[in-house]
Amino acid sequence: MAFLQHSPSDVPGLLGLRAGTLGFATAAYRADRGPHALPRAGSFDMLVVMGSASSTTDETSGWIREERRLVAAAVDDGVPVLGVCFGGQLLAQVLGAEVRRLPAPEVGWFPVETDDPDRVPPGPWLLWHEDEFTAPPGAEVVARTEVSLQAFVHGRHTGIQFHPEVTRDVVGRWVLEARDEGSIDPVRAARVMDGFGPRDQGRRHEADRLFDRFAEQAGTAPEKGPGP
Repeated sequence: MAFLQHSPSDVPGLLGLRAGTLGFATAAYRADRGPHALPRAGSFDMLVVMGSASSTTDETSGWIREERRLVAAAVDDGVPVLGVCFGGQLLAQVLGAEVRRLPAPEVGWFPVETDDPDRVPPGPWLLWHEDEFTAPPGAEVVARTEVSLQAFVHGRHTGIQFHPEVTRDVVGRWVLEARDEGSIDPVRAARVMDGFGPRDQGRRHEADRLFDRFAEQAGTAPEKGPGP
């Protein structure tokens, strides 16, 4: 299983922990470093694309184009893809959907309206995004908020807009980065950090359920041996 990251803070987090617990062999790659840093197409049997502060609509970014090609190749080869936030938007684009800018960012802990609570638990989940995706042709819409679509399923692939992977440590880094950029105010930052429970691990149980259902839907079994 390959995880695609886009900065030191866009880590697999709880999703990576669950993959390891289930016995999947995993490896992480920094897609933002260009095509030389990407795994070879065909070298992995599942792909998880994490979030990013970048936008998939940025046509000037060479690394985004290269990553989109890799995701498209995975889809064409029947490799299951789980896209998280930026990753969900990239998957949506590959499947023929639109990514567009929201009128205002959706940031904070929110429950989602879900049509399948076993596959996509209602949360609350951490949302932190400025763009949104539409549903790809032929996809099943699974979850939404009043602001945007939050999850779709397309065959063996799942795209989500929220962040099931986060821990307090991960989001603490996001908050510090956003403060340095002036893109989050102190009140919202405090509310984001207050969303964690006593173990600082976000929605661990719900994240495990989401990952398990994705793996079951993908028809995959844990890998044996070293990572891709």
